[in-house]
Amino acid sequence: METGREASEMVQDINDCILENYPECNNPRVFYIIPYFCGQHPKCRDPGEWALQRAKENMNENYLLVGILEELEDVLLLLERLLPHYFKDASAVYHSSEYKKLGNGTNTVKKQVPSPEALKVLYQRMRYEYNFYNYVKDQFHLLKRKFGLKTRASAPNKQYEIASQMESPGPGHDDDDNAWLKDIYR
Repeated sequence: METGREASEMVQDINDCILENYPECNNPRVFYIIPYFCGQHPKCRDPGEWALQRAKENMNENYLLVGILEELEDVLLLLERLLPHYFKDASAVYHSSEYKKLGNGTNTVKKQVPSPEALKVLYQRMRYEYNFYNYVKDQFHLLKRKFGLKTRASAPNKQYEIASQMESPGPGHDDDDNAWLKDIYR
């Protein structure tokens, strides 16, 4: 299949890809978790404070638990406690040898760590996603404390660490934020 790309571009440096705005590294769809939690309002498709705040509200009001993959074992423990009928022994299954056999045996070829400059560009492009992730993580840690689970102090991956530069409170909802929904049923 012809993609219109030179063979040398297929193994390009990740930093060049990000900093030179190649389409594969400058996808406007990097904004994809927030729309999922935000909902069906048309404003949920546009990256911004409104969609971010709506996603946070919906997460708080409509989800029993939103976990993070880095702490999957704790997610399973919380699910065992919150919904024991459905998640009884989930941690045991996760640690079982049968489950480990199902593991993914793939590896990234020529994996590169992005440069600090490239990471800053990515952070800027994904700032709302980072903000939402940090909010989810904070809420997850609060829930863990309520159930007596300790949050492990894990050392952050310094290769990918970027200080949060974009912390700002979001604006409230307009009075007719749900007007679009009323029009659907007319």
